[in-house]
Amino acid sequence: MSDDLHFLIEDEDDVNSMRLDSALSSLWDGASRTQIAKAISAGHVLLNEKSVKPRTIVHVGDTIRLDPTYFAVPPILPEDIDLPALYEDEDLWIINKPAGLITHPTARVRTNTVVNALLASGRPYSTLLGEERPGIVHRLDAQTSGTLILAKTDRAALALQDLFREHAVRKHYLAIVEERWETMGKAVDEPIGRHPMKPQKQAVLPDGREAHSFFVTREAGEEASLMDVWITTGRTHQIRVHAAYCKHPVVGDTMYGYRRQRHRFSHHLLHAWKLSFLHPFSHQRIAVTAPFDDEFLRAFALYGFTEPSQDEIETEDTN
Repeated sequence: MSDDLHFLIEDEDDVNSMRLDSALSSLWDGASRTQIAKAISAGHVLLNEKSVKPRTIVHVGDTIRLDPTYFAVPPILPEDIDLPALYEDEDLWIINKPAGLITHPTARVRTNTVVNALLASGRPYSTLLGEERPGIVHRLDAQTSGTLILAKTDRAALALQDLFREHAVRKHYLAIVEERWETMGKAVDEPIGRHPMKPQKQAVLPDGREAHSFFVTREAGEEASLMDVWITTGRTHQIRVHAAYCKHPVVGDTMYGYRRQRHRFSHHLLHAWKLSFLHPFSHQRIAVTAPFDDEFLRAFALYGFTEPSQDEIETEDTN
């Protein structure tokens, strides 16, 4: 095709004797090495006009041809998705993110994200973190519900990044975990990194990034326990990984917990319940509480837990 890209391996390229996927990712910044490897396996990258494997070694004089349309992604379009507002001013918009809604698009997922909803809302948004993540300064897992801050201005995005970096945003979660877990306070300070065998998962690893979670039992039952959780770091899947590490995975978490459970839920039972911080510009304390969705209310009834009051005054954890 006339739109194909062609590369000739020359001495000065410094990729001689490298794997094809690694060599091409060095020569071209249009995709990640993982994406390039998939394209090679699918036959959209040719080495000397032949389909080969990603691990094939390239040499000086070889030619590489790739079809760039394979890597094209659909645009992010506005979608009319309800994002319940918990607080809003000219700089910030804090929402109660529904479970099942991804925070921002990925190469594979281009619809049904917070960003799609933000674009449809007509609100201004910061683009400091790129066009793919307008307004996004932190994330929640797709199946985790609750408080999420969006930046409407660039100055807010920068200020919020500083607050998160300084651990100045207080994040209080509610989780329903498997089996009886009774503790007046359990600090989990185990580093987290990408699982060495299952890249879609995270795991406690000696060489992982530091991660700090603090669990306190609110109510304990034979089947499940209702836990308060505070975190001072925001690693991917952090609470879910730490809960599973303590042998009490989050109920409904099919990645880190049990696939077969007595009660079935449409999402795992982890909720970003409360969030507070000093407003970077007004310097007033902003404190919001996100109501529970129907699945959480059903779980409270099934396990016999008392629904936490939305007016409950926040207390300091001891982490």
